Amino acid sequence: MNKLQSIQNDVLKICKVIGIIMIISLSILKIINSNQIEPYVDEIFHIPQTIKYCEFKFKEWDNKITTLPGLYILALIYSNILSMFGIGDGIWISHCSVVVLRSFNVFCLIITFFSIYEILKISTYNLLLSPASSLSSLKINQKEVIENKNSINNTIILRTIHLSIFPIFYFFHFLFYTDVVSTCSIFLTLLFSLKNKFNLSSFFGLISVTIRQTNIIWVFFITINNILKLYEENKEKQNYIFKELNLIKDIIEFIKFSIFNLLLIIKKFIGFIMVGILFLIFLYYNGSIVVGDKSNHESSFHVSQLFYFSLITMLFSLPSILISSLLKRFGNQNEGNQNENEKKILLYDPIEFLKNINFKYLIVIIIGMVLMIWKFTYTHLFLLSDNRHYTFYIWNRFIEKYSIGRYLPIPFYCYSIWFIWKVLSENRSKLWCIFYFLSTAMVLLPSPLVEPRYYIVPFFLFQLNQFHYYNNFIIQNGTIGRFFY
Repeated sequence: MNKLQSIQNDVLKICKVIGIIMIISLSILKIINSNQIEPYVDEIFHIPQTIKYCEFKFKEWDNKITTLPGLYILALIYSNILSMFGIGDGIWISHCSVVVLRSFNVFCLIITFFSIYEILKISTYNLLLSPASSLSSLKINQKEVIENKNSINNTIILRTIHLSIFPIFYFFHFLFYTDVVSTCSIFLTLLFSLKNKFNLSSFFGLISVTIRQTNIIWVFFITINNILKLYEENKEKQNYIFKELNLIKDIIEFIKFSIFNLLLIIKKFIGFIMVGILFLIFLYYNGSIVVGDKSNHESSFHVSQLFYFSLITMLFSLPSILISSLLKRFGNQNEGNQNENEKKILLYDPIEFLKNINFKYLIVIIIGMVLMIWKFTYTHLFLLSDNRHYTFYIWNRFIEKYSIGRYLPIPFYCYSIWFIWKVLSENRSKLWCIFYFLSTAMVLLPSPLVEPRYYIVPFFLFQLNQFHYYNNFIIQNGTIGRFFY
């Protein structure tokens, strides 16, 4: 099979998959629209504001809205494109109606799917072919990767399906919220960054900020990791094993590299720098990151947000890793030897966590977490008053109802934070992990309101940068066997 045929087959597979997903999604949307034709929850703010934009009333603004108008401008363009093709003139479906606006997020599923697929594809082949990869011990050469390209691509497609229908994210495709378009724009920013198309990447980064202001943190994260990539490539050229550096020394070396190569960095990433400057100008004139309703969105130091995020990330990631661990554990229990790659898989499961834990340190950590939860847990008014969210019931029927309720999950928080660090540090440098945790903290800490949808972007960044499933290669006689996830 030649290269062109291989590409055509991959495109055909992807189109079939996305076609099935779209049919299912549009069917769900039809059911929702039939039962809830009126704006629901936060749609009561977003939809009327978009309708004003559709009527070209750009000076009218609902002060209850806290985000910039990027979503409304994109929805205006989308609805006009539909009108050009004669869609939107019916009695049920009208121009900028609830139905049309909700369909915009379902349409974004196509962009989401292709973006995730391309990001995974680039990351996967970089991982398999890079001499610095943690899989290099498997002695996988370029020829073997090419021979098994079809299996690899099938695995990536399955992985893409898995991520595209992540429940917390997928749910919002059927409501006119900012979350889908916001996440989609971050995917595009990351994708074009991986393709080294930095001006295009920064353009989508700017769009992402106009949809949700906190996306500036993820634009910064992508930018700083592009600089980190230059730093690591420079170390590789010098045959310098940066992963073995002391973390403090590594940070100092990274800062030195950034200073000495400042002109190169400015020239290469000028688009991202301009996005940062524009955001600072916005902050100066607006006086806050929040637009509109500032009283209900005051900044906090909500440390517990990080614990909630880590727990959700672990819960949605753990099943696949546990399956991998159990398969390896029971599959090798009668074998005396395991290669290093097989042993790594076992390090993720809770049994190994308990076996290797230092209980003296754990007690200190638990005491620290108790103090942080006691001092830095916030109960937002919306959390107590709106029973249309699952968090309302979790909070009222467990955490607030029992005085010890907020402290009981601490052991799970400990494991989930360790789990995230362990998984990421297997395939990313410690500096990358530090930047990831800092960026996640900068997004989540200031928010007093507990909303699982705030965890969508950091969850996806975790998922797109952990490759434990590639450790499930069955290696026989130096060749790549079949994948399973």
